[in-house]
Amino acid sequence: MNPLSMNNAQKLIGETISLFDEQGREGHFVVDAVLPLERHGFDDLGRVIEHFVINFQGDGSTHFPDGHYHFKHPKLGEIPLYVFHKSGHDYEIIVDSQQVG
Repeated sequence: MNPLSMNNAQKLIGETISLFDEQGREGHFVVDAVLPLERHGFDDLGRVIEHFVINFQGDGSTHFPDGHYHFKHPKLGEIPLYVFHKSGHDYEIIVDSQQVG
């Protein structure tokens, strides 16, 4: 099971997630949207492709530049991900995974 499937990520809309870095600095963010990207769905061989973006917004108390952070939520656990700072307090994570086998 992929804890960061689009279906599971959509359940987080409106909820608070935490990000923290190697130094222990933590920020809290609200998930605004989970949107499919062009390749989301099935490939030519019928394998599932998860390709979507998670948009979230901070409260302005912390700033995280683009980089690897730990994404943390009680429903999904802790997952290391690359986070993009879009502008202001807006951030996003792009998920791109494919079923193996």
